[in-house]
Parts: sequence; C-alpha cells; structure tokens
Amino acid sequence: MLTESPALLIREAHAIVGGLSNPSKMPGKAYNLSALQCNVGSKLRKIPGSVCSDCYALKGRYGFRNVQNALDRRRESLSDPRWIPAMVILINKQSPDYFRWHDSGDLQSVDHLAQIVAVCRETPETRHWLPTRERGMIREYLARGDTFPPNLVIRESAAMVDQIPTLAAGVLGSIVWQETPPGAGVYQCPAPDQDNNCGACRACRNPKVRVVGYHKH
Repeated sequence: MLTESPALLIREAHAIVGGLSNPSKMPGKAYNLSALQCNVGSKLRKIPGSVCSDCYALKGRYGFRNVQNALDRRRESLSDPRWIPAMVILINKQSPDYFRWHDSGDLQSVDHLAQIVAVCRETPETRHWLPTRERGMIREYLARGDTFPPNLVIRESAAMVDQIPTLAAGVLGSIVWQETPPGAGVYQCPAPDQDNNCGACRACRNPKVRVVGYHKH
C-alpha cells in the first residue's frame, strides 16, 4: 500500500513502474518498454523496408545491458496492482500537460491497453499520445465495447516505409516516408526543419489531424 507521505509516494511510484523517460525533442515525459518485446514489431524487424527493420530503439544506449534490464523490469511491473495509481502519481507530478506512451516498445496485450486507458482517465488534464503497430489489440479492445477518453490520441503506425495506411472510420494514423513526401491529407512532421524538435507543433496529439507523416532519418 502506498504511503501517505507525498515525498515517499513519488519515490515509491517511481520504484513500482521504473520511472518515466525524457525524450529531448518533445514536450513532457514518456514511458518506454524494450523494443525486443514488441509483438508486431518483432516480426517487422525481419522484413526489409518495414518501419521496424532499422529500429532506433535497438541502437545506441538502448543496446546497453543495464538499459535493457531496466526496460524488462518495467514490463514485469505491468502485473503489479499498484501500476495504475503509480503512473497517475508520476504523470500528475512530473508531466501534467503532455505525455507520450512508448518512445520505445509497444502495447503488450489488450489488458495493457486497458491499463493505459485507466491512467488517461485518471489524468484528464493531460494530453496523451499513443503510437502503436498493434492494430489487432485496438480492434479487440473496441470490440469489447470499451472506449477511449478524449484526452488520449492513438495513432496506428503503418508497417512499411512509404506506405499510406488504410484506416477505419474514426481511426488516426501515422506513416514514415523516405522517397516521396506524402500528398494531401497527411500532415508532415516539421521536426527535421526545426533542429529535430517538436517546437510548438502538437499535431501528433491533435485528434483533428488524421495522419501524420515522419521523414525517415
């Protein structure tokens, strides 16, 4: 049971979920898991031309054993009954305006998605963004009759570079392009032209922007 002391509460929440990550290019903090544990991504990594065949989350510091061990512990913490309140505490205290789910890694199960949704409902003032390639989990979750809160924007990521996804009605998406800039209907991420930073752009979190395109780099 979490202590009532605010200082200890934050420390204990951090210990439960493994803390938050701090992507330098975007506003707010994030939460990550190991890309080695991606369900769809693990299959796409073996396919040339897929968005996962050159995964950034398996390079650089992500490859360090201590980093992977920490990410593995985060995955194990998903079964902790205190995970949801711990995430709510950290987001409210450390990233109350904007939050990104999975700057590395992805959804592990439909139940994992339901946990994230619960956190979003408990942090209604935070604008959450969840990019994912687990389209099947999204469909299964909705088929159960469950819904998403208005402060959560989920974007289904196209599997292949330069592929325009086919999206169901009401579903948002994102693509990675390399050869040809996408045409009308795709908002092009401005980060490459502004020192690889989001700057004032919040398109990824905007439910009125149906598809966002990212230039492969």
